[in-house]
Amino acid sequence: MYYTITLNPAVDMLTKAENFALGKLNRTDEATYVVGGKGINISMLLKNVEKDTKALGFIAGFTGYYIKSELEKLSVATDFVETLGNTRINIKLTTETETEINGQSSAVTKENIEKFYETLDRVTKEDTVFLSGNIITGMTTEDFVNIAKFVAEKKATLVVDSNKDLVLETLKYRPFVVKPNEFELGEMFGVTLAGEEDILKYATKLQELGARNVLVSRGGDGAILLTEEAKVYRVGVAKGKIVSTVAAGDSMLAMFVAKYDETKSYEEALKYASAAGGATSFSAGVGSKELIETLVPQLNVIEIK
Repeated sequence: MYYTITLNPAVDMLTKAENFALGKLNRTDEATYVVGGKGINISMLLKNVEKDTKALGFIAGFTGYYIKSELEKLSVATDFVETLGNTRINIKLTTETETEINGQSSAVTKENIEKFYETLDRVTKEDTVFLSGNIITGMTTEDFVNIAKFVAEKKATLVVDSNKDLVLETLKYRPFVVKPNEFELGEMFGVTLAGEEDILKYATKLQELGARNVLVSRGGDGAILLTEEAKVYRVGVAKGKIVSTVAAGDSMLAMFVAKYDETKSYEEALKYASAAGGATSFSAGVGSKELIETLVPQLNVIEIK
């Protein structure tokens, strides 16, 4: 079973506006509403490719109910802890460029956090747990790290995808893979990366700190994978019309783990991961299995070290 943890989920409103101007009345096109949060995105992608998954985390109020009901429509199993207040709404506005306005959810309590651990207690060594996104108000960095520790003590496979500080703090628990983008990787070490050589240098540093595999996404330049066997692979991107890049990275990570579990091939996992990221970029919401399969033939994985 693939468990996903979304501590701070959201309802994402995707819309477009022409000639957008600050300080004036702007009218948007019809909006699309999708449930969001890294772990939730991962669960939706995994369900699309017919993998068993369950989404965990916190929800609240009418927006939390919307998230739960939408996942039920998609046949994604959930076991959220329901809290007081409301789950946040994020606005993804496309004009001449993409602008994101992220809201804030109501805070969780110590009792909510304790109840969350009850939902996580069923995890076994046969399972994979994606610990993704940022903490919600009411939680601390220590809480996030303790979740990683809990998963590691259960001997389940841990996958971490969060901000630089939270990722770095959890590396001691040996996550199977971490997936920074090129900018985030440099940010982790306070440097600006200048190409593949720098990417490999600092990806290696993440491995030295505990990461087993490091997958670095590079936007239109594809992705680079440094494996725990010290092999390095490069993949490009598929061609298509971009609708929204929201959840593309989450889709890439989900597909990488699922395909590796299925094939034990890093090359196949990386190829399908790039296809999944592309499929989501070309869709409103996460990409479908059919679209992913269509994009795979466009992609070639090259071993560069």
